[in-house]
Amino acid sequence: MSAADKANSLAGDRDVIVIGAGPAGLSAALYLGRSRRQTLVVDAGEPRNAPAHSAHGVFSRDGATPAELVADARRQLERYPAVEVWRGKAETVEKGPSGFVVRTQDGRQARARRLLFATGIRDELPDIEGLAERWANGVLHCVYCHGYEIADQPVALIAAPDIAMRAVASVYQLTQNLVLCTNGEAMPEAEAGQLARRGIHVVEMKIDRISGDAPDLRLMFADGSELTRAAVFVRTILKDASDLPARLGCELDTPYGVVVGLDWQTSVPGAYAAGDIAAPKDQIIVAAASGAQAAIAINGDLVQADW
Repeated sequence: MSAADKANSLAGDRDVIVIGAGPAGLSAALYLGRSRRQTLVVDAGEPRNAPAHSAHGVFSRDGATPAELVADARRQLERYPAVEVWRGKAETVEKGPSGFVVRTQDGRQARARRLLFATGIRDELPDIEGLAERWANGVLHCVYCHGYEIADQPVALIAAPDIAMRAVASVYQLTQNLVLCTNGEAMPEAEAGQLARRGIHVVEMKIDRISGDAPDLRLMFADGSELTRAAVFVRTILKDASDLPARLGCELDTPYGVVVGLDWQTSVPGAYAAGDIAAPKDQIIVAAASGAQAAIAINGDLVQADW
């Protein structure tokens, strides 16, 4: 370790520990490495978008697979000796007088002056037989990630009535060959009328299962009827992928995520958050940008602390 790097690790084994190595965590690690901050990235290897065949809307990398994006980002980190990556799940996080201590499931532990949560979110899917097996492969959730590829094709949207109207409008922009499935819930008469005037059929019958493969997905309903669609959009329930921020005492947002300030710092001094748990939109490019912003804020904080 150079004299400059030693000077940058005054109060702990490392300057920063980043938990999570998705777009936010890896982007943050890149900026921290370029600032010569001794940085440890701890990653469980469970990305939310792993089932997807491609990632869209990523500047200069539209259509790359999620795995390619992560692999390329990790290769780029190799030129920065201050950055180390541990493959493993962070099990506990504690704050002590000299910083944060992170322990992994396999028994390793590390200490740092600052902490960045980039732990992401997860999708809670409707309990419909066959849906989870087709997740990200015909059964989709994001019009910005997957909408262009299904434009003007026959599509179904599975959404509860209380959120259906906003979701319908987003999908309808891409295809007017659209059926709304409320999966056993009644659609209010006024909203159903609005949809009917636009030619959008509403099926309130409960869905028993989904079979087939895109572009021939079959939705099978409780009354025995079927509907064939090229793709199915689903409004999922979003949940935090990790409870570590909550266990550390960070103020939580609703219905998911962590409350952060303009500097991406949580309510726990020295602990920051970026990516889907803190950024306003759950998009790859937005997550990466938030990781960069958080890293700049962390480095600035450390610069001032050492000045």
